[in-house]
Amino acid sequence: MQLDAVIATRPRRSALPALLLGGPAAGAIVAGYRDRLVDPRFARRNVSLVPHAFLTDDVAGAPEPHVRIVLDLAGRLDQTMPQGSGALRLPLLRTCEAVLGAAATGGDPSARRRALRDRLYEELTLRRPWLGHAQRAAAHTGQGVSLAAVAQAILQVVVVVFPRWVYGLWLSRRALHWAGELLEAPDRRFPHAALELTEGGGLRGNAALVQELLVTALLRDLDRAARPSRWWVRRVRRRWSFVALLGTVGGADSPCKVLLDTYERAVAKGAPSPLLVLGALTGEPPSVAVALPAADVAAFFHRPGGRVYALKLSEEADDGAARQWFETNLRIRPRAAARADYARAVAPVAALLLAAAAVPLYVWGPDGCRAVEGGETIGVTDGAECSLAPPGPEGDQLRELERLAAAHNAAVDLSEPHRTMVFFAPLTVRDGSGNTTLNGIQSLRGVLVALAEVNASPGVNHMRQRLLVANPGDAFAHGTEVARMIVERAARDRVSAVVGITQSRPAALAAVTALSDGKIPVIGSSVTGSAMVEGPDAPARYLQVSPSNAQVAEVMTEFVRGRGATSVVLVVHPDDEVFSVDLADKLAARFTPARTVRVDYSEFGQDHTADDAARQICAKAGFVVYAGRSARLAELLNAMRGRSGCARGDGGRIGFLAEALPSEYLDDPAKLTTGYPFAEFSHVSFSPDVRGPRPHHFVRSFPAYFTGRGLPAHVPNSDAAGAYDAVIVAAKATDGAFADEAPDEDFPANAVYGRLMEPGVRDVNGATGAITLNREHRYPVGRTLYVLGV
Repeated sequence: MQLDAVIATRPRRSALPALLLGGPAAGAIVAGYRDRLVDPRFARRNVSLVPHAFLTDDVAGAPEPHVRIVLDLAGRLDQTMPQGSGALRLPLLRTCEAVLGAAATGGDPSARRRALRDRLYEELTLRRPWLGHAQRAAAHTGQGVSLAAVAQAILQVVVVVFPRWVYGLWLSRRALHWAGELLEAPDRRFPHAALELTEGGGLRGNAALVQELLVTALLRDLDRAARPSRWWVRRVRRRWSFVALLGTVGGADSPCKVLLDTYERAVAKGAPSPLLVLGALTGEPPSVAVALPAADVAAFFHRPGGRVYALKLSEEADDGAARQWFETNLRIRPRAAARADYARAVAPVAALLLAAAAVPLYVWGPDGCRAVEGGETIGVTDGAECSLAPPGPEGDQLRELERLAAAHNAAVDLSEPHRTMVFFAPLTVRDGSGNTTLNGIQSLRGVLVALAEVNASPGVNHMRQRLLVANPGDAFAHGTEVARMIVERAARDRVSAVVGITQSRPAALAAVTALSDGKIPVIGSSVTGSAMVEGPDAPARYLQVSPSNAQVAEVMTEFVRGRGATSVVLVVHPDDEVFSVDLADKLAARFTPARTVRVDYSEFGQDHTADDAARQICAKAGFVVYAGRSARLAELLNAMRGRSGCARGDGGRIGFLAEALPSEYLDDPAKLTTGYPFAEFSHVSFSPDVRGPRPHHFVRSFPAYFTGRGLPAHVPNSDAAGAYDAVIVAAKATDGAFADEAPDEDFPANAVYGRLMEPGVRDVNGATGAITLNREHRYPVGRTLYVLGV
């Protein structure tokens, strides 16, 4: 039998299987194997070669035997640690043990969690005496020792309050969420789930669940102990497996049998374990045990397969062959640290320091702004730490908004409940792309107006919002890269949600997916591509306040039919599958095929140029429906100007309906009407005309916000209104999550997403209309859309 080699080499498996021996000699063999794990040269001193524990059913009469047997296992492993191998620390198991011993407390859940944290911290000070000494020193006002009140308070904070707060963070960290999942708690954070395990808790009497929690904690602790830090010189000493010897694996009530079942269940759920279990059957093998022929024993530890094996030995009481099978020389010898061990621990650190000194570091820029090809700067900024604006007059509008964002953030009191919202959308154009000013600028204006309104609103459980501005570059060329930067900053900046996006593209979809995978909710505006919210690739944590392409296509079709058009020229970007092709397909399905002409106009590339598209459009002279990007519209109109068929001699104008217009034409409609008099322009809008009889209060507050800061009175449009609504929805969901957790301010962005899903937001009075979003409706249904003239 090569158990010795298995113990010494620790096969590379996430968890070692258990081996059960059957037959009259099994009990003696398992009990005798315990002696093999002690160095025979020091038998009188009981010097262990590997940590091991021999367990029987003696605990059956003890209170809570399911708890006692796990603690006995841990205690005996600790007692048999080899000399020179350090102490066996079991922080997860000892924490769970302390929870089981905690008395029930009264008060609201938040107060009970704090009381539990304090109790667990007191237990920690007993296991870490230096913490207890420091705590007593800070509390000592002493006879004959006089400390100034201020110094005493500072000492209390440094050695008592701060360590206890850090310990509370450790209890809530993601690495402990496995306990919340095991206990099926609504909130997976350990302090929330553990309340059910204190005295009187709902799960305290569930013996199977309690033992599984303790066993899983022990296995995780042992896995960590078997692979200490790479920088620790003693790492190479721990080449052994931990060994559990079960002397009596019997009937259903056998504590050893119950422990084995729990071990199998924990490993089946993915708990890693360097624990080697060898047991003696005193009853029928467990149902999960796989029969193992003797010839297979040497290899089964090294191959994937079952988790519990049963090996039937000879029926003879004195199984000499089986005993001889175990008679191999154990070669496990913990040794003293050699010079090479210290070199192994120090060398990586030294190499990193030398590399840092010799090689210039690749610098992103202040807090995440980085220049890229095409004259753009991508990244994330709070408005003050760096600028995303290009140099020269082209960047004036963005610099103006960055200054407003910086002033907004400076006004947020960080001592009060707050979160950070991220506006994420293209804010610059790449040199030579042919794109005009992007609508992200106008959307960012709407965000600033909304945040000013949110932070000025009082209310219970209300969180004020800071702002980060994130630029993925023209056409979302660096979207995934910047999304990762947002995820990296999420915890530090307390990010609650990302808003904006503004474009339906494969690159935008990939960026939103990266944010969703980082458990940050995203609320899009001016986004209509169906793939963003429908289908298998739609990100899980994405919603939008804008309608889908299906709704847009329905409104555009009705408008064209109302104009009595006899033929339709449908302009589409063939290289834009998510937005343009999707919208064009939905429009073509509604128009009469015999009277519809599709004209391809590439957004990028040399094929299907603006001149090619203009020639075909003017030759047909039908009603033009533009299903392309607004940023590419100006180039097409310039190519159409002056062509026969477009500029008609009788002064007639072509009907021209665009899904969206560039923001420069919305800000100054005269550029469109005087520059291209051959067409009568209309466009789809998510918000009514500002000249309507009953405009939303956003229409008045938008220009007032900018004039109040000495800037021009910008006129709001559909993009600004959509971004405004996205902020209002995100803020309501954040406040709802805070209300669920209050007064605890420490909740993740994923809690905001949960609030958006259930119960959601209902009948929000948005600038684009009433908005209801939840699990069933990830974009507004029944949305009223508008077709506006210029």
